[in-house]
Amino acid sequence: MLSEKYMAGFIDADGCLGVRCRIGARPDLIFEIAQHEKFAFVTLKPMMDEFGGQVRTVLEKYKSLSMRCGPARKLFERLAKYMVIKHDIALQYMDFVDHAEVIDNKQQLDLYRNIVKEIRKKGRTSPVPNYPSRKWLAGYFDGDGSFSASVKGDRSYSYPVAEILSAPHYSSGIELIQKAFGGVIYTGKDGSKTWKLALTDPSKCIFFLDFFAKHLVEKKAQAYFLLGCAHGGNFRDGKNIREKMLTLHAQQHRLSNPEQVAADYVKEINFNIPKQKVGRPAKRQSNS
Repeated sequence: MLSEKYMAGFIDADGCLGVRCRIGARPDLIFEIAQHEKFAFVTLKPMMDEFGGQVRTVLEKYKSLSMRCGPARKLFERLAKYMVIKHDIALQYMDFVDHAEVIDNKQQLDLYRNIVKEIRKKGRTSPVPNYPSRKWLAGYFDGDGSFSASVKGDRSYSYPVAEILSAPHYSSGIELIQKAFGGVIYTGKDGSKTWKLALTDPSKCIFFLDFFAKHLVEKKAQAYFLLGCAHGGNFRDGKNIREKMLTLHAQQHRLSNPEQVAADYVKEINFNIPKQKVGRPAKRQSNS
């Protein structure tokens, strides 16, 4: 069973909160979230079991959970207090629906739709929490986060990185995470923002992943594998680490025991590779 804090983080990442406006009816709440079909059982089905709604196929290999009216209201009321990014949106949508009248004409319909758009565009305007909760961060990272482990240049070291992509106007989540764990936020040409945290330093990797790894669902094996390497002392077996990260990424949806799989992979990593010297080679002394 997914915790409410986890679901709030997952919705902050991938969920769409909305209001349906139609002539001849009062506006009502709607909710939708889409995931690749390989994750539908571990994320969408538990949410449907908890709140209701319907899971259907939308695009090839993608499924969407949608709900409206009562089920959507139940989700908004129970999860809004745990949301970081869409907290204000959820509260304002509920207030708007509670006070809206039956829509009688096209002019009123356009007015209401513009109000809904403005609420969504503003995002969160109230103060964010001082620190992310463990389960919220797990849900948010499972939704929009990723782990990678590249190998650069002649050195065979691995350079693991955690990153999260944020849509324009929805950066309060990554700003909260940056405040707690450091890292850098980059802004793209389209206004989107990406938070990146280098995990090459084993102590930094442990500090970050120990905080929430056990609450992850989709990316738990990758997190525990990187944690195991960090506890091993280094990431010098770079090509091996990279290959195992790619394998875990491909298998993550069907791992019944991600902690054990990660532990088994860590046993195959060589932590005894000597540290390479950094810098230019010393100049030879002239004999003349």
